[in-house]
This record gives sequence, C-alpha cells and structure tokens, in this order.
Amino acid sequence: MIGSVINFISLGAVVIVSAQPESCPHGWIQRGSSCYAFINDVKEDWMVAMSYCNGIHAKLVEIETVAENEFIRLHLMDNNLQGEYMIGLSDVLLEGDWVWTSSQTNPIYSDWYPGQPDNYHTHEDCAILWREHGYHWNDAPCTVPYNFICEKELSDGTDIIG
Repeated sequence: MIGSVINFISLGAVVIVSAQPESCPHGWIQRGSSCYAFINDVKEDWMVAMSYCNGIHAKLVEIETVAENEFIRLHLMDNNLQGEYMIGLSDVLLEGDWVWTSSQTNPIYSDWYPGQPDNYHTHEDCAILWREHGYHWNDAPCTVPYNFICEKELSDGTDIIG
C-alpha cells in the first residue's frame, strides 16, 4: 500500500483549472488580449516610467501592429490628451538598433514621423508618441519626463497547477 502511494506521489499530478477570462483592472482600457493604462497625471523619465509599469505587473507599451498603433493614436486624439507619450522602444544599448525593452527584439512594425529617428544632439535614445505630429513616433532624450503608456497581457483564464 505504501509503495502504491509513493508511486502515485512520484508520478506527480497536473491539474488544469479553467475560469472566466481575466478582465482589465479598473481604469485600464482593453483592446484584444491587452490592457492599456495611459499615465498622464504625472510625467516621468524613461527609467522611472519603466519601473512604474513593472511595479504594476505591466511594461511600457510595445506597439506591434498598425491596428494597435491606430487604437492608441485614436484614443489619444479622441480624448484630447495632451503631451507626448513614452513607449517601450529604445536604442540606448546600441545607437540605431531600436529594440522593445521587455523582449529585446527589433520592431517588426514602426510609425516613425518622416526624418525620425534623428538622434538630435546625440542624446535621443527613447521613443515617444509625438503629439505635434499626430502621435507618430519620434526619438527623444530618455531623461526628459513624459506621459507614458503601460501595457499588460490578459490571461486566458486557464491555470496549470502541478
């Protein structure tokens, strides 16, 4: 009997628990499988903005498709939100090699304003959505405080235990 119990325990068990799909936290906006928080009540530099997003289990937004970019641009314009918004794209490690900070991958999609990125005065290593030009992308100094956008992925409601 004890041998049977030990064999059962050593085999392990995997339990799949299915629940309702998660929804976005209060104040976040859902699009597809992502939730977005538009932080515009306090401006922060790139490092603080990235830390803030990480602290709420999110990342600085990574815009991967034209549809996602248009959703964000339209939200900013439709709600008459002011100022520039920092996104999670940087070439701080290697000039000209733009990567998404959470995945360290190069963007497949981009929406740079014509002539950007230009590394003006050799200090522009972080990407922003530039209000003056319809929220197309621009490179900017990482040390300047901007509004920012956090993004978190929704789970599908399935947890694996064991």
